Amino acid sequence: MNKKSKSTSKNKSKKKSRKHGHRKKSSSKKNNGFSFLKVGAVVMILLGLGALLYPIVGNYLANRDRSEAVDQYNKEMKDTVQKDIDKNIELAKEYNKEIYANQQGNRNTKKIDYNGFLENQNVMGTIEVPALNIKSLPFYHGTSYKTLDKGLGHFEQSSIPIGGINTRSVITGHSGMKNQVLFSEIRNLKEGDIFFINILGEKLAYEIKSFEEVLPSDIESVAVIPGEDIVTLLTCTPPGINTYRLLVNGHRISYKEAAKKDIVRRNLLSYQVIVLVLLAVCIPLFVVLWLLYRYYKEKMMTKNKKIFKKYRRKLVTLVKVIKMFFIALLIIMIGVLCYAVYGFTQMQQSAEFGKIDVGAQEELYAYNADKILKGNYDEQKIRSVNVSDYAEALGDFHKSVNDWGIGRLVIPSVSIDVPILSGISNTNLLSGAASYRKNQELGKDNYVLMSHNLVGSSALLTDIDKLKKGDKMYATDFKNIYTFDVTVNKVIDETEVDVIKKVPTEQLTLIRCEGDIGTKYRRLVQGKLSNQTSIEDSTDKQLEQVQLVKDDNSDGTVIPKNPITYKSQFGINLASSILSNPVQTAAPLFLLLLFPIIVLGFLR
Repeated sequence: MNKKSKSTSKNKSKKKSRKHGHRKKSSSKKNNGFSFLKVGAVVMILLGLGALLYPIVGNYLANRDRSEAVDQYNKEMKDTVQKDIDKNIELAKEYNKEIYANQQGNRNTKKIDYNGFLENQNVMGTIEVPALNIKSLPFYHGTSYKTLDKGLGHFEQSSIPIGGINTRSVITGHSGMKNQVLFSEIRNLKEGDIFFINILGEKLAYEIKSFEEVLPSDIESVAVIPGEDIVTLLTCTPPGINTYRLLVNGHRISYKEAAKKDIVRRNLLSYQVIVLVLLAVCIPLFVVLWLLYRYYKEKMMTKNKKIFKKYRRKLVTLVKVIKMFFIALLIIMIGVLCYAVYGFTQMQQSAEFGKIDVGAQEELYAYNADKILKGNYDEQKIRSVNVSDYAEALGDFHKSVNDWGIGRLVIPSVSIDVPILSGISNTNLLSGAASYRKNQELGKDNYVLMSHNLVGSSALLTDIDKLKKGDKMYATDFKNIYTFDVTVNKVIDETEVDVIKKVPTEQLTLIRCEGDIGTKYRRLVQGKLSNQTSIEDSTDKQLEQVQLVKDDNSDGTVIPKNPITYKSQFGINLASSILSNPVQTAAPLFLLLLFPIIVLGFLR
């Protein structure tokens, strides 16, 4: 071989060597890059799982500690002789008498030592809430920070929960704690649900009758109601913000009656359930995708070009599918949020229920007497409401109007058009203008209508504050059409009850709360009757003003077709769920978005 050939051969060899060396270096960088992404993905997994599971693990550990406390309590009760139990019961009765007497203004009663009751026991008693799957949750003496940090507490200024008339016990607990559920889910309970109090060997049953949201300073809201036996569960609301206090009021019923009641679970979609179900889906799916990835990579480690290309295509397809899955999830979530916004807009206005057919001979009016007679006019049952209550009321709007609708109120200047409903039940107060008294009649003395106030919305009677003197208000009882001219529009204190009393002049009185939950002020609008016309003599224009027609309706149906469509109701419920439980909504969104990102990080 000549020198030229050798030289050429050497040069080729060097180029080849450099070429291979460059590839190795590049491959090394790629491997280092892959490792960095992999470590990042692992860190994201650990941080994400830690954040999601911390509340669940924390609650489990707290429950374990409480379970030990309950076991100790049960052991102590078992070892306590009946004589000592009877002594504690007598002490509790004396204490409850003192609480009631003090609240009634009689402060000359004998002072009973609160700490003397069950002084040798850490736990005062336990509570069970079957609808939330709460079993033997202990409550302790007092409501100090240290007490509420470990569980529930008994409010010292309330009755000891041994039952009996003229008693009202208050059991308090935190909501929204990062490491404990406690009373976070009692807002999901419904009227009619039951809970049990276990104390001194007795098991007392209570049925939930009402819910209230009040200001922390409103101590009177948990005062004893004469003749009643009540236990109130109290927690802060909204969770994490704690502006108000949620009261869940249970009235004593017999244990036999409570035992027969069907239990409906109210926390099937709790934070814990949502997170664990999603993890049960995501983790196996991640493992399957990872194994597929490793399998395809191993198959590609071959010199057979055909097999290499085949599994390379499969690998590319796998990555594309995951990317498409991620994009689909993103689109779905954006769609869900947009739909929730749509639902929120539907909640900002009263339901539009179209024209009402009063019948050719005003037959619809004949059904009013029965509705008025059966209406609920108990002021004690009026409670504060939230966005979930309004969403639920909209779902029942069609039924509520047909069951209780006795008229219609239209105020054109502020775009108010709502049904007049018999009785001041909370559903009626959230569905339209609710009639205050059973024996009041439109066009005679003082006809009083009320509604809840939805702050930030224009629904119901929210916008009556914009009315001016002389503005027209039209009302009908399906027999006559009444015109009232606004004479008063002002804010009053809740103690000014003269405005709802009967008066010799014919007027219409509209009342709603002024301000947010717990406010003591009311918005008052009054109008003087300026015209009354029977439907029979009304012109088409007058009928149009109150959206009435005279056709063939004679079966008592106020609105035949439900104005709240399934599409609207779903959006309303979705918006309500997000506003009421933002954490439970954020958890699945976070998990589902995090999953494809992590998988893609591993497969790069």
